[in-house]
Amino acid sequence: MSKHLKIQGGKHTAMASIKELASKFPAAKGALLGFGLAFGFIVGSAAVPPPGERVGFVEVEKVLAEMPEAKSIREKLEKEQQQALKELEKKQKDLKEAFDEYERKKTLMKPDEQKKKEEELQAQLAQYRQLEQSKSAALQQKQAELLKPLEEKIAKTIEKIAQQQGYSLVISKGGIANTVLYGDKNVNLTYKVIDAIR
Repeated sequence: MSKHLKIQGGKHTAMASIKELASKFPAAKGALLGFGLAFGFIVGSAAVPPPGERVGFVEVEKVLAEMPEAKSIREKLEKEQQQALKELEKKQKDLKEAFDEYERKKTLMKPDEQKKKEEELQAQLAQYRQLEQSKSAALQQKQAELLKPLEEKIAKTIEKIAQQQGYSLVISKGGIANTVLYGDKNVNLTYKVIDAIR
């Protein structure tokens, strides 16, 4: 076998399973995360207010879960994810067949033929990985685009409630932007935001 490409090893290590591919897409787990980071102007991160100032917190992901728009967005993302996985699955199948065919025929090939075929397979593998990355990036961008109006709606609602009820600081609780180690239920504004946003 040529030293340029170890096909047998590459076949098992480079060919990701569909389950593994699915885990790379944000929609695969129905994930709609990261909203706390979007509210920098009103949602603080471990900030300490002056004495006497009112502080509240909001479980942003819980608010999101109660929004009807979130369900349709999740469905759109999952549909696009399935389409992407279907395309990747076909490309993966074609690539595996090409690898298998090479394995069957390589003993009949001259060294220069082996080298040429291995270079072709390496190029196909690189194209597959590039496609996989572009699909993942496209899904992430689509998620950001679809969620932006919801982020803005939640942020405006939080700001309105904070101003009306005299909260000088509202921080996010839960998810990747968790900045609350303890929160008294009396300063939990989550359900006020949910009621106001419906």
